[in-house]
Amino acid sequence: MNKNTIAPLVVVLVGVASFGTLLAFFTQPISCGCNGSSSPSSPWSPCVQNPCPHATLNLDSDQFNSPTNVTLNIRGDGVNPVALIAYYVKDSNGNQYSNSNWRGPTIPPAAVVPVNILIDGTTFTFQKGNSYTVTVVTSRNNLYSFTITY
Repeated sequence: MNKNTIAPLVVVLVGVASFGTLLAFFTQPISCGCNGSSSPSSPWSPCVQNPCPHATLNLDSDQFNSPTNVTLNIRGDGVNPVALIAYYVKDSNGNQYSNSNWRGPTIPPAAVVPVNILIDGTTFTFQKGNSYTVTVVTSRNNLYSFTITY
């Protein structure tokens, strides 16, 4: 090879190597915080959890206590505790009761916690044979909806 072909070849190889390095760093998966932290970790951090663990709530059972009161037994199936801050109850006609000024329980991972849901009885009341959708809101603004039948 002569000097006139080596220089352009070196420039091309350096460019390809640089592009490959940039591509490798920009396609890193987004990581989440470590040890329950909500802030993301950097690609340089030794703690990377992918996919990110997240909270999951499931309804184990429900018990209607009165026409304005139902208890939901909710299981935390995630890796972090979940604090409940609001709930909405909707009947099959689309009527909705909301309680956005509610300090609900915190549900630990792998635990079942009774969650008492009260409605005021003016919008609607729980009636036998009817279905209702209860949506709980977490402190991270995640919504979990459960359909229950009286």
